[in-house]
Amino acid sequence: MSSAEPHGRADQYYVASERPDGNARYHEHPKVVMLPEHEIAIPQAADYELPEVLAMHPMYDPTNWPLYNLRYRFRDYFAEFWGTFLLILFGDGVVATVTFNTTNAASAYLAITFGWGIGLAMALYCCMGVSGGHLNPAVTFANALFGKFSWRKVPGYMLAQFLGAFVAAATLYGIFRDQFDEFDGGNRQLMGPQGTGGIWCTYAKPGNGKFFSAFSEIVNTAVLLFVIYSIGDDRLTPAKHHLPIAIGLLVFAIGNCTGWVTGYAINPARDFGPRVFSTILYGSDPFTFGGHYFWVPLTMPFVGAVLGIFVYQFFILPEPKSKKE
Repeated sequence: MSSAEPHGRADQYYVASERPDGNARYHEHPKVVMLPEHEIAIPQAADYELPEVLAMHPMYDPTNWPLYNLRYRFRDYFAEFWGTFLLILFGDGVVATVTFNTTNAASAYLAITFGWGIGLAMALYCCMGVSGGHLNPAVTFANALFGKFSWRKVPGYMLAQFLGAFVAAATLYGIFRDQFDEFDGGNRQLMGPQGTGGIWCTYAKPGNGKFFSAFSEIVNTAVLLFVIYSIGDDRLTPAKHHLPIAIGLLVFAIGNCTGWVTGYAINPARDFGPRVFSTILYGSDPFTFGGHYFWVPLTMPFVGAVLGIFVYQFFILPEPKSKKE
């Protein structure tokens, strides 16, 4: 579950403007300087207006910490890693919570859809301004296919997303480790009354075949991208300054309305990273269960993401901004 905000070159940097009193101010991005493809301008400590305490104690300034140039150069990938980490920590975390805390079982699914939606919004607030907030390999691939994103960055983004999901799953297991033992007596089971496999990744509901499960993942992912492009299009009614909340509400709606039959993976990293981690607990079962069902949430979101962007760009044709003005 995730999102995207088409964004500019990651190797842009911003130049300061002047206040009437002659003092520089930063972070308002009055001018964008485009650099050659092979160059990246690395801001230094002098490029920021620092609080007095940082000026007196340089050790508190992150630009003075080790590996600053490296951290800045790969900031997009770090943002995708930590954004996906937060998405999975919140999303799988709410599933673990309702699994072990059965006092509100009747509202468990509503809690799950809300947790994923608000968790996605929080993750996007942390990374969208740096990386565009993809958090989803299908989003990254589809944006690149339609010329909205550089192919050069696709492998790094996908790796960061999968790793972020895996590390989040491992972290979550540490948080809930004792509750797993309390629930299943130390005998890890994928499915059944003491089954905990659904905490980590998606499995189709009993009786739902692969064809219609694949169809569900395609449609739900297409809806995800179609609506994201709509709410981010400034020629329509964009959710200016509130994109994370709007996208989180979108995922909440998908989960409540059309996602139940497959668990609405709609994100290969969200499903595959924790699924790989869960093999530590259940052996090969996460990949063999349901007739090797794992390939559905791993591949179908790519098809759906491409379809969603295509349908949006083909059929939704708002007036150009110049005509409106």
